[in-house]
Amino acid sequence: MFNQSASKSVQVSKQATKSITASVRRTLNGALTGVLLLMAGAQTAMASQALGHFSEQYSAEQVQADIEQWTHWVHTTHPDLTHSIDDIDAFYARIDTLRDTLNKSMTGAQIWREFATLNSLMADGHLSIDDGSNAQWRQWVAQGATLFPFEVALDEQGLRVVSELGGAPSVHEGKYITQINEVPAAEVVATLLKRTEGDNYAFRSALLARRFAMTYRLMYGATDTFALTFGTGQTVQAAALNKAPKSIQQRTFDDNFNLKLLDNQQALLTIKQFGWDEPDAYFQFMAEAFERLSTAKVQHLMIDISDNTGGDDVYWKQGILKYIATTPYRHGSTYQVRILEKYRDPGEVVGSVLSGELTKMTQPETDSAKLFKGKVSVLTGPLTYSSSVLFANTVQDYGFATLVGTPTGGRSSQSGGIQFLTLKHTGIRAIAPRFILHRPSGKQQMTPVQPDLAVSQQGLSKTEFVTKALSVTYSL
Repeated sequence: MFNQSASKSVQVSKQATKSITASVRRTLNGALTGVLLLMAGAQTAMASQALGHFSEQYSAEQVQADIEQWTHWVHTTHPDLTHSIDDIDAFYARIDTLRDTLNKSMTGAQIWREFATLNSLMADGHLSIDDGSNAQWRQWVAQGATLFPFEVALDEQGLRVVSELGGAPSVHEGKYITQINEVPAAEVVATLLKRTEGDNYAFRSALLARRFAMTYRLMYGATDTFALTFGTGQTVQAAALNKAPKSIQQRTFDDNFNLKLLDNQQALLTIKQFGWDEPDAYFQFMAEAFERLSTAKVQHLMIDISDNTGGDDVYWKQGILKYIATTPYRHGSTYQVRILEKYRDPGEVVGSVLSGELTKMTQPETDSAKLFKGKVSVLTGPLTYSSSVLFANTVQDYGFATLVGTPTGGRSSQSGGIQFLTLKHTGIRAIAPRFILHRPSGKQQMTPVQPDLAVSQQGLSKTEFVTKALSVTYSL
């Protein structure tokens, strides 16, 4: 009896133990599944906020190697760094500081935050440590990256909300931001401007306004919610948005190039870039545009390049000056150029810097029927840059048009022939020019191109600015 009872007791005990073990196993499996799901969710969230090479980790050795790669490259590409760098000793001191500071393992974003402080020192929109291409940012946003939720403008009063990120209307439009996450907006702007490229403060401010959400993200990292204080004293919580800023959205042909026939025999030709993937479409559009102007007997044409950051000179030589130039012209005068192997002509030494003067003149259109007979004005602004500056120089020096608006974003003596370098380890992209070109008149003008008729854009929307400029030039 004793043995039988003991046997049953042992069997019951084993069954209970199995039951408890199974229960514990189920509990542990459930908990483990939960942990794995949480980890997977966290990894997915981290992946969606990743910014490609800016989110990767790099060793101190890799960072140092990239600094040396860039330093060598910029000195063998640029013809004269003192063209734009006022204090060359401060420039070299900053490079030495970077070598001392970037001496540990860091992410690409952390490296950029230090490296990009060279941008304001170099003071040239063609000479920079890049914050990512438009295509890269479109990809990162498509993968889930979230950004500062507003399009903004920068003016004398501060940082102003223009719209929701991407361009949708915002209830906060027109309000000035005084704090972002308890940091004064003026401090945020100063921090970002220090890392923004450009010839002058006006251009850097305009460029930063376009890229604010992206530059902010690189500088301050991912943020789910922004605590914003407005000039009215109002404080709001605004969620980060997974939307592409307007400046990186792919534009259509009509977004870049359009002609509007206005009242009083005026017309507005808007050219937002000197370049297009299908050049023939652009040149056909321009030919038809000037035919329409002639048919409508337009007496005053305003060409708006106030948002045109440049491109290829042939687009304004063959697309605009073909129809308004009345005398032979050249697009520059004296120059300096670094001879690179891929551009070397017979007899030239790779690495040398040549100085000279452009002597070849472009002849005007011989068929007078194709020439525009009315008056021409050109609207400029702080984003008028690169090839657009060369266009402004040319029409002003030869009297082909009257410049109106605000000074250009680029200095009259422009750098160009830009080269690109992707740093070997960090993937950060650098840009540098290989030539410097002075305006056709021969003036080595280091200031922006000045309009013949000044029209301030302060406090005006783009439409109001254009309307004001048209009013000023109507009586020309």
